[in-house]
Amino acid sequence: MIFFVTMIVFSPITSIIPGIYATYLMFKNKGKIEKNYLNIGLLVLFIWSLIVAIINESVLSFLGSSMLLMYFAIGFLGQRYFISIRRIHKTFKYSIYLTALTAINGIIEKGVYFYIFRKTGEFSNPFNDRVISAYGNPNMAGAWFASAIFIALYLRAITSGKKQKNIYTLCIAIILIALLLTESSGALVAFVAAFICYYVLKSLKDKRKMIILGLSIFTIISMFLILESKGDSKAVFNELRISFSSRYDIWTGSLKMIAQKPLMGWGTLATLEHGKEFFYNNGNSIHSHNIYLTFWVSTGLIGLCMYLYIKLKMFKDLFKLYKTKEPLVPLLVALNVIVIVQGLVDCSLYAPQLGILFMSTCAIVFNLSHGKLKVENKRKRKYKGNVIKLEAKTIVI
Repeated sequence: MIFFVTMIVFSPITSIIPGIYATYLMFKNKGKIEKNYLNIGLLVLFIWSLIVAIINESVLSFLGSSMLLMYFAIGFLGQRYFISIRRIHKTFKYSIYLTALTAINGIIEKGVYFYIFRKTGEFSNPFNDRVISAYGNPNMAGAWFASAIFIALYLRAITSGKKQKNIYTLCIAIILIALLLTESSGALVAFVAAFICYYVLKSLKDKRKMIILGLSIFTIISMFLILESKGDSKAVFNELRISFSSRYDIWTGSLKMIAQKPLMGWGTLATLEHGKEFFYNNGNSIHSHNIYLTFWVSTGLIGLCMYLYIKLKMFKDLFKLYKTKEPLVPLLVALNVIVIVQGLVDCSLYAPQLGILFMSTCAIVFNLSHGKLKVENKRKRKYKGNVIKLEAKTIVI
């Protein structure tokens, strides 16, 4: 399993490898897929995206639909793999350690940029003023780091050993620094919203801890604003203005695209193909910088409704888990809040790494709420490899 987690964490390109393998396993299973809202919803969304691409005669969008097939396969694999708490925790643990390494890489990236910039006064590729690390762009890096912090917080909370707790604390600190250095406003707002939800769901009633929570949020926001301003108080507002105005053209252009094809949509990569016709100063864009507009533009109202259907069913499952006081609920809700809040100004699901994380979260929610997790025999805790059982066959990964 560590190989696949490594492929996902270290690059958007290599993250496709687990998706390809999941697709292979799905077809090898000869279509014996459980009929549930997650599988049916994703399959319908994939088939519909193909139909839209064919009707729009878009080869690019037809190829882009393979992303939805990959997510469908990841959801299928996740439902088969995450059948014990031990497997979930082990995957989380690998993810945090590897993410901490990418965070260190991002911090070094920032340091090298400042060193070169101060010496030459010029921008120098591949080093940037905002941390990208292994995630393609600063906004996606911010979303990944924000998600990883909550996974680390959860692992720290369930860990009894002092040494291991300290390791998770160090990982959280490193990843938080990397998150701030991405200077992604959307990721930070999503992180703060998820942070509040996470601790509210943990039933935090201690006034002292509530004060610490408030001070922590204030400190994080203050540090972000200092980094964003770069010594100029007006720079923060200027950055926000530029960020909003650049998206404004894309949003209005997307609404015009929706007005022309409201039910069917244009195809999964339509904004990349037709952006110049609608986005004015911004040219082509891979998505509409809003998750709901993106689904509406690409797959029409039908595709948007299918996405909302999956989300609604998942939140019903989360509510069911909340009533049973499932310890994973605060984490699972926090991860979804990040997707929702950042989804107002971006579309993280178009990034393979974050899409795979989202699908894995969906699979865990489904398995927990539908009693798919098996009771483990403590005598069999030592094992070699992780095993996925597909019908009568056993596959070791």
